[in-house]
Amino acid sequence: MTATAAPVIPRRWNTEVEGIKWLPRLCDKARMSRAGTLGAYLVGHSPVDRGLLSRLGVSTDEFIAVALAAPDDAAALAAFRTRGFDEARVRRWSDRFETTYRFYIPLWDLDEGYRTPNALERAMIPIGRAFEGPLMAIARRILPRP
Repeated sequence: MTATAAPVIPRRWNTEVEGIKWLPRLCDKARMSRAGTLGAYLVGHSPVDRGLLSRLGVSTDEFIAVALAAPDDAAALAAFRTRGFDEARVRRWSDRFETTYRFYIPLWDLDEGYRTPNALERAMIPIGRAFEGPLMAIARRILPRP
């Protein structure tokens, strides 16, 4: 019998690099994509990824290239700065993150084990997990990456 590897998850939504939320998580997803450990996560397809990418002024592929070339998140941010973007705009987006994505945050935290599910959620998790993989595969095919 072989042991099953623990699922790989990107850093939590509220992890920041120099005050910018989601950048570390998106860097993780870029690296997970390269490593083949992305699983059901999406890179560049989600509204949150798109929000950050558009404010950085880069495509998904450009973001992935920068994230993979950078030794860490601070270096990735420095590389984006050299390309030029409206940093004040990115910071406003980051400052409003919890308000803008308030409906997603509990779902991410539940899915990734940062909070304990209530009885109803415990009953629904297996159903959600059964659909998650196929739905994410469809999303990857039909949603264009910026």
